[in-house]
Amino acid sequence: MAEILPANMHGYAEAAKLLRAGELVILPTDTVYGLAARADDLKAIAEIYKVKQRPQAKALSVVVFAPQHAKKLVHISPLAQSLMDRFWPGALTLVLPARQDVPTLAVRCPDIGWTQAFTKLGFTAPLVLPSANTSGLAAPTTAAGAQADIGDKVPLILDGGPCAGGRESTIVALEQGRIKVLRTGVIAPEEFAEFGLVLPL
Repeated sequence: MAEILPANMHGYAEAAKLLRAGELVILPTDTVYGLAARADDLKAIAEIYKVKQRPQAKALSVVVFAPQHAKKLVHISPLAQSLMDRFWPGALTLVLPARQDVPTLAVRCPDIGWTQAFTKLGFTAPLVLPSANTSGLAAPTTAAGAQADIGDKVPLILDGGPCAGGRESTIVALEQGRIKVLRTGVIAPEEFAEFGLVLPL
């Protein structure tokens, strides 16, 4: 089973070391516990699909450690920038035109302390960070929940206590200056009303 360490600088250092080596780790976020791998490590990403039993057709979103890091990955329209200014760091995933390889990319900047801790450790590589559960099961909000589901498939879980959000992030796409909610999560669709037309699910 996975080793469980507190979400402190020692734990973050161990997690960063494993991620650099191509391993998967489970991290607490502001929504649910996530299964992390480097976004530039194709072997590790393939392992995420295997561990989660996730359909290959379901793309993974990318987590950045600071809002400005997203500019290296996606094209940011004025509307996207307004949403980032309002909801980042936080529980909003934005589907935006990618700068390379794929047409679009889902990106998020979580509101969680380890982004700063990893940065202090010199680790700022974007991560893929889907929920730390077998596909189809409930996303875990505690380290124990993640351990019970997929703890036998990863080397390390960082325990940051119960997740504040308790639900997955809200995912939105931008279509011709309009907001389309693809998945309702922590942020309710009505919170986007101030930014213009919100298309129905």
